[in-house]
Order: sequence, then structure tokens, then C-alpha cells
Amino acid sequence: MELLKIFLQKELNINDINIIGKFDDFNKYLLEWNSKINLISRNSESIETQVLNSVFFLTKYTIPKNSFIADIGTGGGFPGIPLKILRNDLKFVLIDSIIKKTNAVKDISHRLGLKDIEIKSGRAETISKEPAYSKKFDIVTAKSVAPLDKLCEWTKSFLTEKGEMIFIKGGDITEELNNLKKKNRKIYVEVVEYDFDPVYGIDDKKIVMIKKL
Repeated sequence: MELLKIFLQKELNINDINIIGKFDDFNKYLLEWNSKINLISRNSESIETQVLNSVFFLTKYTIPKNSFIADIGTGGGFPGIPLKILRNDLKFVLIDSIIKKTNAVKDISHRLGLKDIEIKSGRAETISKEPAYSKKFDIVTAKSVAPLDKLCEWTKSFLTEKGEMIFIKGGDITEELNNLKKKNRKIYVEVVEYDFDPVYGIDDKKIVMIKKL
């Protein structure tokens, strides 16, 4: 996890040993669970790459204080848990349709001592219609879960009137953007590109920000 520590210090100006310690614990707990169920690649010896690809966008984007965030298709807790470790003021609901994964993430978040974080199993498009979650969130985020048009459709009901979607993407997303805009005329879309030292392994990453007009 040395590369992550360098990134936090150099790119995000974070030197807090408690935060770095939390990431070491996250690495330990997730790899324990990964030996039982697939949260990340079974061959992984570290979650460093997954964490780096969850937090890189904070170098250009500041999440507003005390935001309420839904993380869709969280899998092993990405990007929700890394963001929570970095920003204790944020509140999260981490959602995944696979119960085995949400059970693992519940255990991991509990062992990390994270507060204001709920882990929920189910399909995002269904949960977003429930009264407890509909129009309640400032931000919806997801990391390479599905094409943009589907993500937008599944998650728009989560957002407050001024809420926004922040989706982590990689590679060429031209077709995804075209499909998104064809199906959604009343949205504002912005793509923020990132370029880091190749040593970090954050290759051709970007975020797509979507807001209702």
C-alpha cells in the first residue's frame, strides 16, 4: 500500500496516520473476505489499485461537506469506503444486488469503525423508488458498473432537485455519452479528464458529472 500512501501525500496532501492506518486495515479485512467470495480478483494481493481508482478524482473535485451519497454497485465497497475513510463528514448508503457482497461489506465497515454508513442489498432502480431513499441524496456515484444511460436511468430517482451523479469511467466513452444525451434531453453533462504519473496505474480515468437542468 506504499503507492497509495505516496498518492495521498503528494496528490491530496493527506499525511494523517489514522487515515493511512484505516486503509491498511481495509486492505487486510477485504482480502480476508476475498478468500471466501469474489469481491475483487482472486489473484489480488492488495486493494491498492482499487482504492487509487476510487479516490483519484478528488484531485480536481471537492465533495461538498456533509453530502449524503449513494454508491451503486459497490461490490467490495468501492468507491464508498475509500471516500468515507478520507471524509468522515460524508454519509453513505452502499448498494449492491448481491447479498454475499453486502454482508461482507457490512462486516468490513463495522470492523473499520465507520459511522453514518449503511449497506443495503437490492437493485438500485428498485431501492431508488422507496420512500426512505427517493429524492434523498446529494450525490450518486458508481465505479464502472454499467453504461451511462443505464446508470442515469437507475439512479436519477435517488437525487434531490439539486443533486448530481458522479460516475467513474475509463477508456473511450464517446458512444456512452451519445446514448446518454439521446435518451436524456434535460440534463447537463460534464466530463473531467485526469492524467497521472503512470506509476500509479490510474490509466485514462475520468469522471462524468450529470445534473438535471
